[in-house]
Amino acid sequence: MSYSITELAKLTGVSTRTLRFYDKTGLLIARRNPKNNYRYYDKAEVDQLQKIMFLLFDLPLAQIKKIM
Repeated sequence: MSYSITELAKLTGVSTRTLRFYDKTGLLIARRNPKNNYRYYDKAEVDQLQKIMFLLFDLPLAQIKKIM
């Protein structure tokens, strides 16, 4: 199943602004719809976001990016 950025934000409680930031910095790279260039996320990206959220309890983003 694929999620739009808004759907993923509602599902996880992570803001769309944060998801865009993660995409821009390469921490969580969204897939793009070739027709309209909208971001979407598959199961792999959802799993990766869950790992990021878990690691945020103990580590700064720079270290998480190195781990991922």
